[in-house]
Amino acid sequence: MEDRCRFWHPPQLPSVDDLPVSGDQMRPASRMIPVPRPGILQEVKLCDLTEDVAEQLRETEIKQLKKRFPKDKLIIQERSDGKVTFYRMTVEATDPDWPFDLKEIDIMVSFPDNYPQEVFTLNVPLDKDLPEVMARHAEEASLEWLQAKHATNLLRGKVELLFRPFLRWLDRSLERLFTEGARQLKKEIDVERAGLQFIPYQELQAAVCEKSEKVTSSEPASDTTPAPDADGATSCEERLEMTEGESAVDGGKLPRSGCDKEQQQEEEVSHLVENIKISDPRRGTEVKVLGLRLGENTATLVAQKITVSLQCNRCKVTADLILNGRTACAAQCEKCSTSINAAYRPCMLHHYSDVLGYLDLHNVTTADLVLQDCDLIVGCLSCSQECPVQNLSYGQTKELNCEHCHSKLSILAESVRFQYIQPRTNKSGSSAVSYKTIRDPAVQKGKPLPDKGACKHYKQSHRWLRFPCCGRAYACDVCHGEDQDHPMELATRMICGYCAKEQPYGNGKPCISCGSMMTRGTRTSHWEGGLGCRSKVKMNRNDRHKYANTNKTISRKAASEKK
Repeated sequence: MEDRCRFWHPPQLPSVDDLPVSGDQMRPASRMIPVPRPGILQEVKLCDLTEDVAEQLRETEIKQLKKRFPKDKLIIQERSDGKVTFYRMTVEATDPDWPFDLKEIDIMVSFPDNYPQEVFTLNVPLDKDLPEVMARHAEEASLEWLQAKHATNLLRGKVELLFRPFLRWLDRSLERLFTEGARQLKKEIDVERAGLQFIPYQELQAAVCEKSEKVTSSEPASDTTPAPDADGATSCEERLEMTEGESAVDGGKLPRSGCDKEQQQEEEVSHLVENIKISDPRRGTEVKVLGLRLGENTATLVAQKITVSLQCNRCKVTADLILNGRTACAAQCEKCSTSINAAYRPCMLHHYSDVLGYLDLHNVTTADLVLQDCDLIVGCLSCSQECPVQNLSYGQTKELNCEHCHSKLSILAESVRFQYIQPRTNKSGSSAVSYKTIRDPAVQKGKPLPDKGACKHYKQSHRWLRFPCCGRAYACDVCHGEDQDHPMELATRMICGYCAKEQPYGNGKPCISCGSMMTRGTRTSHWEGGLGCRSKVKMNRNDRHKYANTNKTISRKAASEKK
């Protein structure tokens, strides 16, 4: 690194042979002959580079490589023609705080005959435990560094042995390469789970070129094309005349230029991208977040792990189940021992999509989503980083700051709806998707809850209450206490028992959707057979029950017992 090195290099002391001699003393002639030391020649000026010097540099590089790596970590492979030799070695990270389980990486290098005028080739084999995406990323980053280093040396007018500097760079950058490769691997896995497929731009460009070649070969040659010259090309004057003739015939419309061809290729590429087949179509039970509002700096939201309340189709017992996007879950019903299978396929929530994911269920139906127990990952729009989010409640805006750039993020979710998607095939053979809402007692929008939300404790209460302490919905506080063992907090939201509309809690207020009264209240000042007002103070004076039994004689014993 020359002057840019951050370490201190002490000045080299002169050797004994270079020290001045006092008097007429003379050193032996054998000491005056310089003896070449192996390994000193590392870089040479470009003007002084000859074939012999280049060969010497190449041999020096190979000798240093063989001395650096032991025999158990170095494999030498030769091609059948014997012209190219590959050196495969295992490079191990020297960082004492290495965070990954995989600590080493295999590389394969080959030195061309004109090395170091040309950079040596580098490959990362794929027969080890390192994933292909991470291996490709490490190989591309290494080649970029080698090309940049070689170009810098050429600008300075010198050539340098780059293998040992490359090993030092690789040792310092190995953790960063693994981290970036792991992020790319995670993105590809998330895309595959979402049902999409990445197609490299090179493949699309190759497909477009093949298509254009086929079209060109299928078109007949025009008779008006001028004959080529002796070297097989038409002259500039003939091409100009041909262009002017075509423009005059076509009414001033010039033939397709290079820019038009590039535009046509881009249109074909975009057409191919639009026609990518989705490997994992929309199926199962769709979990849709209603009333989703993401803040200005909030880009995406992904649920890595969710907690859902599932109801057995046989005995109608409800239980909670934790699902993640990696493995399916298999369990048994506590009452009837029916086998239950459930799997969760996450999706990415953003400003134009409110689908949280899809559920594949067997022998159970969904009852509720416990949003407070879900593990969410929110993406920041300012720094494109992700941070975890927990304790998200229905109807409450969750505000947090990004862990990287400290931008303000906000998330709001009103409720969740489950929708069953069943694929079917038309008579014409084309596949279509039909949507059918699940017969779910908890979230069937527009239809009443079981028993209109009433329970055995409160017969006249037609609503379910969602308690913020656990994020679950119960018919009353007693039902919550029977099912949970934690201290109860007052409910802040409720679900109408007539239309299943979730809304903020309001005592004595009608439903904001259907207008029904969810509790039996004193709406008049009359008795109404015992269903109306029972307070004689508030009762209408025209009601006979207001003064009933007022002048009745009461015994002293009954009066004393009443007191």
